[in-house]
Amino acid sequence: MTNANGQRAAAFSRDNRKPVPTLAEMNPSEIRAGLRRLAVLGVLLCSSCSLPSQPASPLFGNWQDPDRNRVTFTPDAVVLTPVSGEATTMGPGACNGRYKLLYGRMMTADLQNSFLSQPDLQTTLKRLLTRPDYPVADVTCDQGGTTYLMLDGNNVLAVYRDSGVGGSERLSRI
Repeated sequence: MTNANGQRAAAFSRDNRKPVPTLAEMNPSEIRAGLRRLAVLGVLLCSSCSLPSQPASPLFGNWQDPDRNRVTFTPDAVVLTPVSGEATTMGPGACNGRYKLLYGRMMTADLQNSFLSQPDLQTTLKRLLTRPDYPVADVTCDQGGTTYLMLDGNNVLAVYRDSGVGGSERLSRI
């Protein structure tokens, strides 16, 4: 074909795309292969998009004091089990509606200076808490509370506080 100037006209198309294949044009093996790819893609997307969760605390698990009373840490509760007695799960019911459990890290300087009227407890805390911070579980129950500081992989220091009076106790992993 030539145009008015005698030049050859170029073939022109508004749409150079290939037509989209339909299921009718595909054979069953192509359909299965496409479905397999889609299934694999779905699994990969689901596994990579998990919901954010609270990181596991190194305190999770079972601990005991020298008298063999147990303390169990879970993500949402602390369970106290005396040697001879029923286990008590710390929560709003056991704490007159005032219960809080926090996991994290704590600067030791704040804790070491908390018991000014108890120099023996201050001395114990300064002797045992030699690093600037520790993994902790902080439990508030009614008017008192306990801060559990993980000293190392097998030892926890429990610091009790109730109405301005404190005490401490060591726990071991079981």
